[in-house]
Amino acid sequence: MTGLNIFVGKSQAWLEEQLAKAQADYASGRVLTSVSAGDTSTGKLVQVNIRDRISALLVALNALDPTTYPASSLRISRTRITFS
Repeated sequence: MTGLNIFVGKSQAWLEEQLAKAQADYASGRVLTSVSAGDTSTGKLVQVNIRDRISALLVALNALDPTTYPASSLRISRTRITFS
C-alpha cells in the first residue's frame, strides 16, 4: 500500500462522505471553502490540493476496505526502475 493514513480513527462512512465532497470540489473547480464555529464564520482559499485530498481519502478507505477500495485505486507516488 502507498501513502500515509492521516485519517486514523475516522469511520468509513465519514471517509466516504469526505471523498464525495472532495470529488465534487474537484469536478466543480471550487477553490473557496467556508468554515463556521458557533457565531463565527470565515471563507478562505483551499490550501490542500484536491487531488492530494482524494488520494489521502482513498488510502484511508483502502486500509478499512481493500476489496471495495483496492490498491490499484491509489495514486502511485514513486516508481523504481530496475535493469537486469
